[in-house]
Amino acid sequence: MITFKKEVLYTKSNEWAEKVNDLVRVGIDDYSQASLGDIVHVELREAGTHVRAGESFGEVEATKSVSSINAPVSGVLVRVNESVIASPSLVNLDPFGDGWLAEISPDDLSELSALMDSEAYKEYIR
Repeated sequence: MITFKKEVLYTKSNEWAEKVNDLVRVGIDDYSQASLGDIVHVELREAGTHVRAGESFGEVEATKSVSSINAPVSGVLVRVNESVIASPSLVNLDPFGDGWLAEISPDDLSELSALMDSEAYKEYIR
């Protein structure tokens, strides 16, 4: 069963975004990780890199395919989850918790308003 977290927002490319203090924490959602299968490798740009909303800042490689990870907002990538780099299966085990991928210091938090809430996202992926 696919889990949807009400506290986060979703992109059309299957990332989730959650405001954590002044940062936006990003990961891939439960639907995406389940579709990909066992994640075996995660590659992310380095902290300090400026990213643009909708553009790739990394990849997840699974047994079935490789998928880009797109930034939900523009800003500076301030932190990557080193635990996921070392243990990519965390994305499968806990995509909304320990499996988060990166934190972005957004240029403009209003960009979050372009994302979907959990109900809109459920309709989108149907």
